[in-house]
Amino acid sequence: MTLGLAVKVPAQVPLESRPSSLSSKLESAFSPPQGPGDPTPTNTQGGATRSPCLATDKQPRPLIPASGIGETAAEYPTISWYMPKISPKTKDSDPAPAPAVKFVLKDANNQEIYSATYPLTKSAEGVVGAPGIMSLTVAKGYPLKIGQEYHWELTVMCDSTDTTDQSETIAMDGRIKRVEVDPTLAVRLQQATPQDRVALYATEKLWFETVATLIELRRDRPNDTNLADAWGKLLASVGLDIISKEPLFPAARTNS
Repeated sequence: MTLGLAVKVPAQVPLESRPSSLSSKLESAFSPPQGPGDPTPTNTQGGATRSPCLATDKQPRPLIPASGIGETAAEYPTISWYMPKISPKTKDSDPAPAPAVKFVLKDANNQEIYSATYPLTKSAEGVVGAPGIMSLTVAKGYPLKIGQEYHWELTVMCDSTDTTDQSETIAMDGRIKRVEVDPTLAVRLQQATPQDRVALYATEKLWFETVATLIELRRDRPNDTNLADAWGKLLASVGLDIISKEPLFPAARTNS
């Protein structure tokens, strides 16, 4: 598994600016069907538990549709979540010596098929990273099967050396389903600009590819207001507008 962002955007492919088209497609691609007077979707699926090592009132949130499940065509999809700032001290006022992320993937029968733990780096002040979006990619050798639904769990451990105190953890979860897509999609993606790929993924309802590719584009072009608008529209459509203005982490990786 790779901690970071695995979706590549070829530098040699020119980026075309089609903000209105992209924003409009993302605004409606993943939002649940609504009738007149229906409330705006609120993303409460896959919520996180509170931990004393959080340095803010903001909660971690998995980037998933309001239904709690997203689709992918990838054998090894990339999963993203919002990480608030973590304090260098736990409830006992001691420095957290080994913050880490644990990822668990389960099949439709709730059988664990993969588990891995990755350390999180600490800044000079002891705070783990900065608030923003983080991502990881399912490890090679554990491919998702077409037509199968999986349950993933992500646990942020304030101190990975203490496995007995569950109050020192932050838990998130969601579901993912691998689907079969039109075989011509690969050709269309190869011929498209990176920005148009986002629209193609959204048209095919491939949530995880849409999110991962748009994150990579925004990291490459942090001052592009059109991409920022598209990102905001996408998150708002699934009830995640509360984190649409949060920064994106650098695509640093921790390989295993």
